[in-house]
Amino acid sequence: MNKASLCLLALGLVVFGTPVAQAAGVTVSYNVDIGPMTVTVVKVAIDVSGEQAHAKARIKTVGMSRVFSEFGATAEAETRLGQSAPAPVSYKITRDQSDMRKVTTLSWAGGAVSYDPPIKNAERKARLDEALAGDVVDPVTAVLRMGMVATNPCPSAQKVFDGREVFELTLTDKGMGKADGDSAWHGKVQRCSVRWEPIAGRSKDKGVPGDSYDVSFAPVADLGDGRQLWLPVDMSGSLKGLGFRGYLTKVSNKPDNVAD
Repeated sequence: MNKASLCLLALGLVVFGTPVAQAAGVTVSYNVDIGPMTVTVVKVAIDVSGEQAHAKARIKTVGMSRVFSEFGATAEAETRLGQSAPAPVSYKITRDQSDMRKVTTLSWAGGAVSYDPPIKNAERKARLDEALAGDVVDPVTAVLRMGMVATNPCPSAQKVFDGREVFELTLTDKGMGKADGDSAWHGKVQRCSVRWEPIAGRSKDKGVPGDSYDVSFAPVADLGDGRQLWLPVDMSGSLKGLGFRGYLTKVSNKPDNVAD
């Protein structure tokens, strides 16, 4: 899994409840630490209006980590809400690394997904296209679906496509607990174990094994009419052999400019 999708999924936001006519939104920020050093900051803003959710995210390296890899990414997604499970509409991610910029766009029409740019490796493309058959969603829609399982983000499972990789995320309930440490949330949390498993794409072709990490969710924001926004407030573990710790640093009950 690439760094941008790793951050979006590890720090994904979760909306619970049914849509209403008025707009509502929230903006959250996170730090991602490796050892004693914060290496990445993530800011996510979501706006819910009627039966549509619009999300924006910004990811960037900070501090000494920029010496080794100056990386930034922005992502934008549209998800259709309704009485059934959230359905993907579009997803776009722009990755900036050093002097290189790569833009990947996904769109769903009639339930089928198309993507650009195409996969150059013919064999990998064939395996990827086969994996895309059935119900596959983008990273934002995946976490929206997780949050719509009663009042508990776990257990749930989603097959996700980020334009390069198809992988499965499986959440297992680990019971209730209490947040502690550096998270801006202090209170009761729902603890989950998350399993990431590659299905098709570069990671699968290279034999990268699946990984597991722990996430604590909490109803951080109230979107009105009894609806709550479930967010990861603390997470730790390993993805692709890289140990990390992520935690909520700020929450604002309104959609904000992620470029700030």
